[in-house]
Amino acid sequence: SMGIQKTMRFSDYLADCGGQFALNSMSGLISAIMYFYTDKAGVAAATAANVLLAAKICDAFTDLIMGRIMDNGKSPKGKCRPWFLRMAVPAFVATVAVFTVPKGLTGFAQIAYLFLTNIFLTGIVSTAIAIPYGAIMVMRTKSLQERNTMGIFRAAAGYVIGMIIAIALVPITNLLGPNGVADQASYIKFAAVVGFISMILLLILYKTSKET
Repeated sequence: SMGIQKTMRFSDYLADCGGQFALNSMSGLISAIMYFYTDKAGVAAATAANVLLAAKICDAFTDLIMGRIMDNGKSPKGKCRPWFLRMAVPAFVATVAVFTVPKGLTGFAQIAYLFLTNIFLTGIVSTAIAIPYGAIMVMRTKSLQERNTMGIFRAAAGYVIGMIIAIALVPITNLLGPNGVADQASYIKFAAVVGFISMILLLILYKTSKET
C-alpha cells in the first residue's frame, strides 16, 4: 500500500529471530552466573560481584567500539551479516567458558579468569552480535510492516529462551547433577547445549540474511 516491495518470507522471519535466541540465551545465563559462582564454583560473593560490575562497565565501551568497527567494515557480504558467521563459534566457546571455572584457582588468577570470560561473552561476543543484529533490520527491508513483523518474531524468540532459562535452568541442572543436585559439571552441560543451539542459529542467520 505504500509502494514498497516486500522481500521477507515466513522462513526469513524464523531464521532472523534465531539471533535473538542467541543473545537472550547469553544474557539469561549471565543473570544466573552470580548464584553459580558463589554456590557451585566456590567464588567469594564480593569477588564475583566486583568482577561482574567491572565487566558491565567495560561492556558499555565495547558497544561504542563495535559500532565503529561495523561502520568501517568492507566485506562484500555487507557490514552486518559477516559478524553472525564470525561470532558463531565464539558464542559457543564463550557460553561454556564462563561456567568452566578451573578448580583450585584463587586470588588474582581466579579474578582474571572470571573477568576475562565475562568480558569475552558480554563485552565482545554478545556485543559483536547485538550491534549488527540491531542494524540489519533496516538493511534487510524498506517495508515498515516487515520490520514490525521482524520485531514481533524477535520479541517472541527472546521471551521463549528467557522463560526456558528462568524456569528450567535449576530443574534441568539438578537433573544432570549427581543424586539430583546440580554441580558445576551440570551447569557446563546445560551451557554447552544452549551454546551449540546458538551457534547453529547464528550460522542459519548468516546463511539467510541479506543486506538489500
